Amino acid sequence: MGASRVLGLDAARGLAVVAMVIAHGLPFVSGRISESAAFVLQQVNDLASPLFALVMGVAAGLVFRRSDAARGDARAVVKGLALILLGTLLEQLDHWVAVILHILGLLLILGTPLLRLAARWLLGLAAALFVAGPWVIRAATRAAGGVAGGQPPDAPWATNPLVQWVVLNPHYRVLTLLPVFLVGAVLARRGLRDERTAWWCALVGLGMVWASFAAELLGHPVRFSGDLPDQVQENGLALAAYGIVMVTGLARVGQRPLYAVLRQLALLGRVALSLYVGHVLLLVPLIAPFPEGGWAAMVILLSLSLGTAWGWARLIGQGPVEWALERIAPPRHAGAVLPA
Repeated sequence: MGASRVLGLDAARGLAVVAMVIAHGLPFVSGRISESAAFVLQQVNDLASPLFALVMGVAAGLVFRRSDAARGDARAVVKGLALILLGTLLEQLDHWVAVILHILGLLLILGTPLLRLAARWLLGLAAALFVAGPWVIRAATRAAGGVAGGQPPDAPWATNPLVQWVVLNPHYRVLTLLPVFLVGAVLARRGLRDERTAWWCALVGLGMVWASFAAELLGHPVRFSGDLPDQVQENGLALAAYGIVMVTGLARVGQRPLYAVLRQLALLGRVALSLYVGHVLLLVPLIAPFPEGGWAAMVILLSLSLGTAWGWARLIGQGPVEWALERIAPPRHAGAVLPA
């Protein structure tokens, strides 16, 4: 069963990074796809960041031991700082990607010490942040002279990177990713063999997605990134995707198509950070030759980035970014079996 555990988690991580690559290629084909295709691809875009945070929480929960919490904190700080450095460097390049690595790095640093708490406290904190997050974003934006979903804040302090990464970033922020990170840590404590928990994730997630669509029909659409309807939809997508992937992995349905796809996603999941960095670097020289966009640019981006990552994972194994993070982080404690 150990192989299934690794397969499910890696496949969920792989799905998250593939969703990010697809989302970042969408500007090439905007205006060239139907409304229904645009709707589906919007869900892919919305799935990516919360699923990555959820899987990060699961992985952190698997390796964190309260009896050796200081070591876990130290690893999180070193790896988090490395992600922050990498993310800020990628932001300096000429592309259209809203880079998330530095925000994930800060999420890892701030979220890992909370894993000392019991599961019920983690869930309570996640629920409190989930509900309070939109109010905090709205209040902070107003205090900085802006309007959430409208006029951007103009106060000097609002440009501070930490303020941006925690609360005011218009795309991702620690405040809204931390709840799903904590839920992931609780799922890790339930164990990755628990098929019942995986089914509950899928069902609750699908229910949240349908609730968000119903809310929009009833006149409560998403007004700004991080508001309650937005969180319900995005976190619902993440929970549903995670649950479906884990159920499929646990079922071990041989070579049937869905399981075969899962195995390929798992390969990409093992090099997810390297794939993320690589596809952003690929976009830099790819944008200029295609000023009008087009399917050729989209195909080049997907085939080169995903194909290279898949081949690397299959032939070599651990990705270069993952390898570097493991080398600079403090040694693992005995008994850890999965990458953080």
